[in-house]
Parts: sequence; C-alpha cells; structure tokens
Amino acid sequence: MKPGLVIHATESGVTEVRLRKNGIELRTEGRSLSRRWGVAARKELANYFAGRLRSFTIPCDLSALPPFTQAVLRVTSQIPHGEVRSYRWVAEHLKKPKATRAVGNALARNPIPIIIPCHRVVRSDGTLGGFSLGLKWKKRLLELENPERRRGAGV
Repeated sequence: MKPGLVIHATESGVTEVRLRKNGIELRTEGRSLSRRWGVAARKELANYFAGRLRSFTIPCDLSALPPFTQAVLRVTSQIPHGEVRSYRWVAEHLKKPKATRAVGNALARNPIPIIIPCHRVVRSDGTLGGFSLGLKWKKRLLELENPERRRGAGV
C-alpha cells in the first residue's frame, strides 16, 4: 500500500505531500533544516504505511495558507489515529457551527494530506465525503488505521 510520494519542505516544516506513481521525490529549499524535515517526513510516512506510526511529529509549515484553512487543519490534526470526526465537529470546534461547507472546502485544499489527517473527517451520516487524494485512498487510509472497517463495521 505504500504509495509514491512527493514531499516539499521549508526551513519551518513540510509544506506539501502529493502522490505519484512510484518512488519518493523530496524537494526542499536546499538548506539543511528543510532537507531534514523532508527526510524525517519520508521516514514517518514509511512507518505510518507499515502500521508502525500512529501520530506524526514532523512540523508542518502552513504559513502560505489562509487563516481559516490553517485553523481547520490545526483542529483536524488533533483527531486521534483510528478515529473519525464529522465536518460539523470541526466547524463546532472552530466556534463556527454553520461553516461545515467551508470546512470541507478547506480540507479539500489540504496540501499535507495523511500527515494532517483530513481523511479522518467524514459526513455527519458516517459516509466518507470527499478526499483530495480520492475516495479509494480515504477508505484505504481509514482501514489502515482501523482494521475493523475492513470487516464491514462502517465508518
């Protein structure tokens, strides 16, 4: 299940994770700290896909994103491994209970999926909703984190 990845990092942390056909491409600003974050992200992602990592410690650089998107991603990063929350739950934690659609739009623009676990956000009725990497990947990631889902337990 280990995908090919593109990882971008700055001196402040990881800025982007994208899927690719195979292998891992690491792009950094060329400085030692940005390279260190990229290499650490690669190791943590490999351990995550091998089932050996439940939470990421690598810093993420969200500074280029709008404030609302940053806030949504900070709340989303607090969802525990193997659990899901609804778009409404995220909106309520932001003290903006009517902003569920805006939350979904912000999550669709998450440049650091998997590390910032937007795959753990589902619709209030328990159905998957959307995912920037595709619903097939969302389902696979949720099953990786909670094998009970594989046996038909639902989301």
